[in-house]
Amino acid sequence: MENISFGSDQRMTEYAAAMADFKLPRWEQIPALGLYMDQVITVIDQALSPMIGFNEEPIITPSMINNYVKLGMVRKPEKKKYSREHIASLIVITILKQSASIGNIRLGIDTALKNSDPQSSYDSFCDYVERSVRIVIHTAISNDETVQLEFSFNSRHALITMAVCSFATKIVTAKMVSILRETATSDGGQTV
Repeated sequence: MENISFGSDQRMTEYAAAMADFKLPRWEQIPALGLYMDQVITVIDQALSPMIGFNEEPIITPSMINNYVKLGMVRKPEKKKYSREHIASLIVITILKQSASIGNIRLGIDTALKNSDPQSSYDSFCDYVERSVRIVIHTAISNDETVQLEFSFNSRHALITMAVCSFATKIVTAKMVSILRETATSDGGQTV
């Protein structure tokens, strides 16, 4: 197998630059007024597509949202309208489902919310995601193994932190695979 350096690949460098400036919407930036399903999907797509929108699969669909409601992961909408808390929950679930089962996601969310309010927990989650993605990308393109995520296994956030690290590794790996497929196709070879 050919040894490929992603640090020198322009597409990976561009992705790293985009992720260096990438910010998930914080609690106060999520629309406070009730949104209908199609608006919720648009908000979540806009929030997450720079990070995970390079696959051909939809980021979130109405049936996914309905399933999360049926499973009790998200409260029922009021008069078919979704609140800020709904949207924040859906963003968290959409990110974590990339690397964890629904049951484990629910356990992590319940644990994180046990002694904290939804706003603080959500904003902390966003910080974890952004930092993890940046660290994984930096490590992947620079081969620098000195950067570390710090957390305590005694922390109530340890489960979420580990899931976020897994998510970050998965999306960076998926981006690398996407680049390899594009390269193979443009070189006239078969896709990977």
